Order: sequence, then C-alpha cells, then structure tokens
Amino acid sequence: MKSNDSKKRKSGVNPNCACYLTADGKYYCYEFWDNNAKCVVTQRLEVGKDLSVELSILLDEFDHDIDLQDHCEGELRDPLFDAKVNSYKADPDNEDAVDPWDTLADKSGSPEDDLFAEPERENPQVVQVRRVIGEECTEVQQEFFFDHFGAGTQLEEMRQAEAGRTGKLPSSAAMTNRKNKIIDKVAKSFGVERVKRHKYQKKGLIRERRQIRRSESSPTAPLQRVEFFDSE
Repeated sequence: MKSNDSKKRKSGVNPNCACYLTADGKYYCYEFWDNNAKCVVTQRLEVGKDLSVELSILLDEFDHDIDLQDHCEGELRDPLFDAKVNSYKADPDNEDAVDPWDTLADKSGSPEDDLFAEPERENPQVVQVRRVIGEECTEVQQEFFFDHFGAGTQLEEMRQAEAGRTGKLPSSAAMTNRKNKIIDKVAKSFGVERVKRHKYQKKGLIRERRQIRRSESSPTAPLQRVEFFDSE
C-alpha cells in the first residue's frame, strides 16, 4: 500500500470521541484516564511503527462509521429540546424546574397493561362458522372448506386435483353441490337460507331456441317446436 494513501484520513475529528487518527495520518491517538496523574492523558501511536498501516486504516474506518451515525442522529435531534435539557442540567438545585424528558408523552405503554390487557373479542359470526365446520361437517367437507374458502382454490382446480388423486373426474355440478352443502349447514346455524341463483328474463340471458325433431315413436309424426332456456 502506498504511503500517501495511508495518510488520507477518512473520518473527521470528533471532540467527543476518545479515539482518532491525526489529520496528517501519522499517529493514531486515544485518550484515557490516568489514575496517577488524575487527568485525561492522550496516547499517541505512530503509524507504521507502533501501529501497522492496515490496522490504522481499519480503525479509521470504524471512526468514520461512528461519524456517520452521529451525523444521522444529529439531524434528528431537536435543538430546542436539547437547550431545555442543558438548562435543566445546569441548575440542578432549582426545585421548580421540570425535566424536559418528563414532559414527553409515553406512547409505549406499561408492561402491566400488555400483561393484563383483555384479548380482543373475536367476531361471533366467525366463531359460529368455525364451530359448524368443526362439529357438523365431515373431514372431507372440512378439507373442501379450507381449500376453497381458506386457501382460495378454485373449484375447477380442486376438480382436476381430485382427478389426479383418484383417477375419476367429478363433474362441475358435483363440486358446486359439495360447496352448497357446506354453505347450507352454515346458513342453517344462523337461521337463514343460502342465497340461490334465480333466472331473470334479460336480453341475452334467456334465448329461445327452436329445434325441429321427429317423434321417437313415429318418423312420420309432425314436426315439433322445442324451447331451451339458458340460465345465468
């Protein structure tokens, strides 16, 4: 590593930090309390002699990270609040003074409130549905309920999955009937009926079709008109 690069200090000089690399990059200094001298003493380690260049760069990187952290915290600080705290600390004998920290609203709550707080009441309708599914439905119906209503699996997907397991493909109507049986049980527990689909005579929903056919009993029978209705 080049000596010129090793002398480029990355971190700044923080007066509140007891460890730092000098501006010229020649010494790494740290301050400590000397019990014999009863004062703070600065120890200077010469880079390349008392301290390796690699280690000095690593320490400088650590100091730089601390500088960034202090800078971010400083941007979030409230100068007015800090001034109140300093004023409170400067006059500890003033009995009328109020600690600024005590004026802040406590939004965290107390541990006692969390321990003894009553749990939120569950929706009674959800409890009723769970009871019906657990007590009045068969295991097959329960699996159907959790797959379709819980996991959101479509009936067609469930139909194909059953065909893959059993080798038999149930009809779409059979899947719908299974679903309706579960809904009927839940609806009955609430004293209501399942909402059923109705036929509405709307244009495009009901179409008259004419089919010409001959009677099965006699090929010479007169032609008949047969009507088919497409439901919703």
